[in-house]
Amino acid sequence: MKAFAAAVLVCLTLSIPAAADDQLAAIFEGKGVTAELSGLQVSTMKAGQASGSYAFGFAQQTDTPSTPLTNGHKIRVASISKMVMAIGFMQLVEDGKLDLDADVSDVLGWSLRNPAFSSTPITARQLLAHTSSLRDADKYWLPAGEALRSFFEPAGANYDGGNHFAPQAPGEYFNYANINFGVLASLMEIASGERFDTYMSRHVLEPLGLTASYNACDIPRGLRAAAFRKRGPDGWNPSGPWIAQVDGGAPVCFYGMQADDPAAAEAFEDSYSLGSNGTLFSPQGGLRASADDLLVILKLIAGKGEVGGTRVLSAKSVAELLTPEWTYDPETENGNTTGEGEPGGPTEGLMTSYGLSVHRIDLEEWGLGTELLVGHLGEAYGVLSHALLDPATGDGIATIITGSADDPAEAAAGTSPLYRVEEDILRWWLANR
Repeated sequence: MKAFAAAVLVCLTLSIPAAADDQLAAIFEGKGVTAELSGLQVSTMKAGQASGSYAFGFAQQTDTPSTPLTNGHKIRVASISKMVMAIGFMQLVEDGKLDLDADVSDVLGWSLRNPAFSSTPITARQLLAHTSSLRDADKYWLPAGEALRSFFEPAGANYDGGNHFAPQAPGEYFNYANINFGVLASLMEIASGERFDTYMSRHVLEPLGLTASYNACDIPRGLRAAAFRKRGPDGWNPSGPWIAQVDGGAPVCFYGMQADDPAAAEAFEDSYSLGSNGTLFSPQGGLRASADDLLVILKLIAGKGEVGGTRVLSAKSVAELLTPEWTYDPETENGNTTGEGEPGGPTEGLMTSYGLSVHRIDLEEWGLGTELLVGHLGEAYGVLSHALLDPATGDGIATIITGSADDPAEAAAGTSPLYRVEEDILRWWLANR
């Protein structure tokens, strides 16, 4: 094992057997069938209470020696951000400021319709459930100064020939699409009168006692952990150096900000028109959080909207988040089950049931057990993450892998559509909980 990856392990174990530490360390070090990792955070929960917290590896390589990864470091957690964002969205629904089933055009102030189905409204429920008929196309984010509506109007600079619309009508077909969340964040800004990142901090994260944020500039330098790959312009290079993919240098608060020009960023933020570009703070993937933070989100779900006496959401709203809005029907082929993969690819069967930004997993389908798990998965910039809860028992696991030395898809397949390293960690939890 290389010196910089020497099992720098910060561990708080409450009920998991000590031998489990060694099992996680072996996965981190790449001693099995998967490649070594740059960093790994794992937090576990038993019957709604924290049961273990682990951190291996390094957070940054800009210092000498490399900064060890701790349980407190914040990492860009990728698509788990969607589930957390949905909590804030449902608060606004509870307050009567947003309606899950109304035409979102009424709030946006411009018409968002699939041109092939121009008489069919697109609703927030469909956006949250990935049944809106919107598609990511070549990109789903816009830098500061551009408008979200330019994706969807024929005269818009980012219309891309209408490729952001699917051939299926709204409500008919599941296709995982990040662009839905730029629209949802815009709705939240208009309804709340607050910028998306600010709303989420003030109304969701801070009330839960979390210092996580959708704005990378809110995270102190000493708590920022980068995402890594051993990959260069010509592909993966397992014998090469770790290369930071995001958050390895000066923070970029939002898309389009120059990291070395905070004054210009501040000036832009002062002039930003709420709701004009909800993609700015990456609602689909930009939450910076630790596995411990994600465990609090799982506690919130297990506690039906309440954690430690603090109520953030009603039990009714939590139930609505978890209720399946879409379930795959093989006879009608009513959705793409591969997530962001291509139909027929190795991730076939990854998503077969989905609530309101909540992934519902039947472990029997994956050959991993009989339980139903709810939560979300994430993948971006080298990070692989998951936050999963057994709602029947209150047991849960939050995992953030900061990077892999080799393409995780190259490892020997397991029984599930997950990357093998993710499956091995999930199996570890199921065996030790």
